[in-house]
Amino acid sequence: MEMSYPIKVLIVEDNSADAELVAGELYRAGFNPNWIRVDAEADFLNHLSPDLDLILSDCAMPQFSGQRALELLKQSGLEIPFILVSGTIGEETAVKMMLQGAADYLLKDRITRLGPSVRRAMQTVEERARNRRLETQLIEAQKMEVIGQLAGGVAHDFNNILAVIMGYSELVLSDLQPDSKLREPLEEIRHASERAAGLTRQLLVFSRKQTVQPAARPE
Repeated sequence: MEMSYPIKVLIVEDNSADAELVAGELYRAGFNPNWIRVDAEADFLNHLSPDLDLILSDCAMPQFSGQRALELLKQSGLEIPFILVSGTIGEETAVKMMLQGAADYLLKDRITRLGPSVRRAMQTVEERARNRRLETQLIEAQKMEVIGQLAGGVAHDFNNILAVIMGYSELVLSDLQPDSKLREPLEEIRHASERAAGLTRQLLVFSRKQTVQPAARPE
C-alpha cells in the first residue's frame, strides 16, 4: 500500500463540515494532513508559523475573510502555499487574490481538483526556495572570487617589496666583515623576509583556488 505524504495544514473555514470535507479530499489525494481549523484573525495569526506546509482558505466568513488571511500571510514574510477553497467566488475576486499571491482557487463542488492543485503549489514553493539557495551560493562564490583576486594582487605587490628587501640584505651582508655587529640584525631581516615570502606564496595559492572555482555547485 502506498504511503501518504504528511503535511501540516491550516484550514481557514467557519464551517466544520466543510473543513472535514477538505481534509478528507487531502487524504483521498494521497496526503496525510495534520490540520487545524480557524475562522478568526487572532486564531489565524496564532497558528501562522514557518512549519506550515499549506493554507486552505474559504473566501468569505462572518468574522474573517480569505483576502485578509492572504494579506496577513504576505505581511508575515512566510512563503506558504495559499489556496482558496470556496462555495462561491467571483471571477474578479479570484483573479485579484491570485495577483496578490494565492497559488490557486477552486470551488467546493469541484473539490477533486484539490490534490493536483496542492502538489503544483508546493512544488512551486520548493523550486523558489531551491533557486534562492543557488542564488545565495553563487553570490558567495563570486565574493570569494573577488577576495581571491584581491589577495593575489596584494601578494604580488608584497612579493616585489620583499624581493627588494631580501636583495639589499644579501648585498649588504656580502660586503660585511664576518665579525660585524650589523650581520646579526641583517640576518634577522633576511629570515623575516623569507618567512613573509612563504606567507605570500600561501596567499597566491588561495587566490588561484578562488579563480579556478568561481561558480556555486548545485546541491
